Order: sequence, then structure tokens, then C-alpha cells
Amino acid sequence: MPDAVASVAPAPVAPAAAERRPGRPRDTALETTVLSAAVELLLERDTRDVTISAITERSGVSRAALYRRWSSREELLAAALDSVRSSIGLKRGSTTLETILASYEEAATDVDGTVGALVKKRIAMGLENDHLRALSWERHVSRRREPIAEEIRCGISSGELSPDVDVEAMIDLINGLYYYQFVVRAPGTDANNLEATRKRVRNAVTLVWEGALRR
Repeated sequence: MPDAVASVAPAPVAPAAAERRPGRPRDTALETTVLSAAVELLLERDTRDVTISAITERSGVSRAALYRRWSSREELLAAALDSVRSSIGLKRGSTTLETILASYEEAATDVDGTVGALVKKRIAMGLENDHLRALSWERHVSRRREPIAEEIRCGISSGELSPDVDVEAMIDLINGLYYYQFVVRAPGTDANNLEATRKRVRNAVTLVWEGALRR
């Protein structure tokens, strides 16, 4: 009896790796429409009433399209609260201190009107919602600090400031002064009050700055 020839099954062929496609580009028109609708609702309503359903109804954008861009209500609201604010643009002065003072004074004019109302909303909402507060800090607020942080680091590198200055603590001190004077004390639009507030903040920031100078 002839030997049987063992049949060998062919080795399985690995499927070709799927070609990776680039992600779908952001639809900036959709973003603008949704964020504008969210801002309108935040200005008109109690924050608890600014729901995903309300935003989709106001914007005309479907819930599915909205969730493709923002994974949660908190993520969307954090973006909306930040959308009307411009980044701090540095106004170059003769020293690091003068640059920072001039830059903050220009940015502080944003606290009235729509921007001021949304800043107050963000603070109130953050106190009630830890996730929203964390998202606002991580994706928006912390990024706005970078131009000032870089300016302080330059002051340290140039020898103007002490090398042991804590950059983050310095920004917190300056931000706290401006926040308290322009948001908590709220000088309003009266020219005399605004000028008095600017002088008070300038004196306070200068006092803090002098403690950070290299000796």
C-alpha cells in the first residue's frame, strides 16, 4: 500500500494592515455655530438650563454632530465660556515688569460686558462642577498663562529676576490682584474708578515684583 501523502494546509495569510486614514478635519463653521448658540444661552439662562438639547435646538446642529466634536456637556461649555476671550497679547515695555503691566491692563478691559458676564459664569459653574472646572483649567485657562510665564522666565534668564522665583506662583499673585480688583471690586465703566483701580493694581504688582528682583 503506497504511503499516504500527508496534506499540509497552507499557512494562513495575515490580512493586510488597513491603511490608516487621517482624521476628519474640524468643521470650523459648525464649531462657531454651536459655541455662539451656547454663549447666547449662557447669557440668557440659568446655567442648569443650558442643556445639550437647548444648544442643539438653538444652533440647528444635530446631537450626533455635536457629540462628534465635544464628548460631554462640560467640554462644550468650557469651550463656549472661553470662546469670546482673546489671548493676552504682550505689549513690549522697557522692562519685564512694564511689559506685564501693560499687557494685563489691556486685557483687564475685557471684564465688562459679555466677557465679564461669562467669566463670572465660569467661576460660579466651576464651584458647582469639578469636571467643568478641571476642563476649563486644562484646556483654556492654563494656556492663557504661557505668554506671561515665558516673559517671567526671560526676566529670570536676563538676571532681572531672582533665579529662585516660582513662575507659577508669580502668575497666581498677579492674576489674583487683577481678579480681585476688576471682578470682585468691579470698578465699572466710570473713568475715575477705572483709573484708580489701575493705579492700585499697578502699585500692588510692583510691590510683589520688587520682592522677586535679583539682589
